[in-house]
Amino acid sequence: MKQKIQTLLKQLNHGLVEREETLRTALLTVLAGENVVLIGPPGTGKSMIARRIADSFAHESGNGSTRNSDYFEYLLTKFSTPEEIFGPLSITELKADRFKRNTAGYLPTVKVAFLDEIFKASSSILNALLTILNERVYHNGSEPQKVPLQSLIAASNELPTDQEELSALYDRFLVRGFVDYVSQDNFLRLFAKEEAAPALTKLTAVDLKNIETAVKFVTIPPEIEQAVQRIWIQHKETFKEDRRESLSDRRLKKVIKLLCVSAATNGRTDVDLSDVFLLKNCLWNHQENALKVHDIIKKTLQSFSRSVPKDGSTNEDKPFVSAQTNAKLGAVVKGFKGSGTSEDPLLIQTVEDLMDLSRTDVGLQGYYFQQTADIDCSNLSSWTEISFRGHYNGNGHTIKSKRFKNKNHGGSLFSIVVSVSIGDYTPLFIYIQNKSTITNLKLEDLQLATTTEGSRITNCTSNIDLIKNNSTDCTIIACQTKNSLVDGIATNCTITTCQTGNSLIKSTAKKCTITNCLAVVNFSGSQNEYLSGIASSLTHGSVVERCFVMGKCNSPGTFNFSGITKICDASIIRQSALGRMDRDSYVNMRRLVWEKKDTSTMKNNVSIDSNPGKDDIDGEDGRTVAATLCKQRYFQNTLDWDFDNIWIWNNKEDRPELRSVGAGAAISQQVKPAAQQTNMMELLTQQMRANIWL
Repeated sequence: MKQKIQTLLKQLNHGLVEREETLRTALLTVLAGENVVLIGPPGTGKSMIARRIADSFAHESGNGSTRNSDYFEYLLTKFSTPEEIFGPLSITELKADRFKRNTAGYLPTVKVAFLDEIFKASSSILNALLTILNERVYHNGSEPQKVPLQSLIAASNELPTDQEELSALYDRFLVRGFVDYVSQDNFLRLFAKEEAAPALTKLTAVDLKNIETAVKFVTIPPEIEQAVQRIWIQHKETFKEDRRESLSDRRLKKVIKLLCVSAATNGRTDVDLSDVFLLKNCLWNHQENALKVHDIIKKTLQSFSRSVPKDGSTNEDKPFVSAQTNAKLGAVVKGFKGSGTSEDPLLIQTVEDLMDLSRTDVGLQGYYFQQTADIDCSNLSSWTEISFRGHYNGNGHTIKSKRFKNKNHGGSLFSIVVSVSIGDYTPLFIYIQNKSTITNLKLEDLQLATTTEGSRITNCTSNIDLIKNNSTDCTIIACQTKNSLVDGIATNCTITTCQTGNSLIKSTAKKCTITNCLAVVNFSGSQNEYLSGIASSLTHGSVVERCFVMGKCNSPGTFNFSGITKICDASIIRQSALGRMDRDSYVNMRRLVWEKKDTSTMKNNVSIDSNPGKDDIDGEDGRTVAATLCKQRYFQNTLDWDFDNIWIWNNKEDRPELRSVGAGAAISQQVKPAAQQTNMMELLTQQMRANIWL
């Protein structure tokens, strides 16, 4: 069925310009048995869209042949009468003192109808339309007549603003769509010679029945229920001062059906995030609020998304737990809402929930967690160490803390906080264990972890360091810190599209791959100290590629600075750049590397000419480029940087910057930067690409 609908959509769009979304929206609405209203100026093809949609349905006659389904079309004016829409009065019935219309061929007897200028309907027409649109019943005299209407497609040049008598009619249209004139970008396409339209692939009564049957087997996962509930709450909060906008229980029930039809026609038995995105056309009454509704839905779905393999496999998304623990995943964990699966994560809503991660039956069992609100831990008098093994989605929310004074307990490897005196910053997790994932979390005066191993960390933000000590066998993607990403040693790590305000890795990068990273530094070094933008040293086959360093170096005493690393040993640096470095006279500077070992390779690296050094094509100082030429064109064409998906040019600061980095970074329908460098992509992006209605 999915393939058949895709073919039909392509045929329906033949010869039309900028009408793909409207056609998809209208056809889905008809398949769901709901009504759609198209808003737009005259001459934008609203009636053509309705006719094409109607012509895509076939009606089987008694001999098995097919013909176009019954279709009724009418242009309403304020003078239109019920006879024109519902049929003339039956003279025979009048003679028998019965009020009844001959409805054959009129709206009460067709499957698809199109009413142009719907909001010009008179009150006599309006009253009859209300029951037809909602209950599919027409009161023909004293007898209710069942209406076979699959969908009413309506059109209007404007919305019924400030017309209370039309609000009930308007509410009967679940889906609203805009149809505007063709944009200037596609204007010349209207000059193309019209070709004969292909024969449409008809949807039969059997197809509709199969869809109806498939819908009965579609389920709505708990995370989708939560997403819809959150959208409803956000909608109510956003429009609490706007009485024009409200969401009824009736609309919710219809929305649920639309989601299930979308899933069924995509060949799925579960509603997913992409189906929920279709609500952007269902939850606004007035045009000026459409964008606000779109943003509410988008941000909510982003918070429920996560990184998944590009190939669609789910092994990395499943809890990595023992058989004993796995048997518990269907049960509710004591003290938490949710059951700990990816579909029904444990909810972190309060400080108490967060601190309970220190329980071994919670924080070390491989569960999925989802933070639902900002959490302020600054009132805690002590901080308990938390070792973590699982999946934590911060949903773009913040965890805020303060400095605590740490004190070792009993010679333990890790310290436990016992005092509120101002001292060290606190790590959220003392140790993040193998195969854990942390995503979309914002930390304030809080480090993510002391040590991380074999984990994936994406879209996290900290106003200090992210990892306090060492990171081993980890993938770190699209994270942003004010200080360093790793304030120790990184071993066998993949780091991509990250931004720091200090050295990316404070100490050694061993067997690491570092790509598309940005360090905008502000160094204040101590006497005889060596500082670098990417890592103190690169060893054991590390690779640095397409990275950019710039900033300031100030010091009361003499210290040494090199843009990429102090020592490059058996490693590769290529296609990277050093921007403007403001420094005082106490700073000794090398452009890229202080010491390059013979076993290392440097190729196609550059520095702007204001930095001290020499033109050194494949050496420590790199090629010299005039600052006026060191623009997007140079990075894009000479250094082969990706400005379509990963980088953008910041005209104000005259430097490259990352498109998507840190907690809450926007998820676009394009491939995210992290996805370009790993085998991962965002779940929402993956699902939207696979959805035929988007």
